[in-house]
Amino acid sequence: MKTSRNQSHYIIMTVIYDELTDFVVGKGETFRDARNLIASISECELSEIDPYILNSVSLTLNNYGKIINAYLPYLKNWKWDRLPLLTRSILLMSYAHYTYVEKVDKKVVINIAVDLAKKYIEEKQAKFINAILDEVLK
Repeated sequence: MKTSRNQSHYIIMTVIYDELTDFVVGKGETFRDARNLIASISECELSEIDPYILNSVSLTLNNYGKIINAYLPYLKNWKWDRLPLLTRSILLMSYAHYTYVEKVDKKVVINIAVDLAKKYIEEKQAKFINAILDEVLK
């Protein structure tokens, strides 16, 4: 099933959020294979999953520790574990998109992240995401 890039980013964010939720509440010690969740959200069969979505989720979760370490020096007066899960999901997805998935302009990645933040979380977090991504994505 072919999805638009906006739909793809929403699905990626949602899957990462779900994985973080399970991880944080102690349902698992590691991230699981997210294909079933992707298929469910995408409303498609496993064989029809958009490779871009699967690759993005996989690269984000497989590089989880590296991505967090990239943010830590820039989290002045903040702790990663204290950030809202949806904010963390958007930050993880954005860093992976910029660093591992495909070469895109930093402004495009930030715009995608801010658009998602404005749509699903409060304005204050959208501004935080904008500022931190501007520092981290170099």
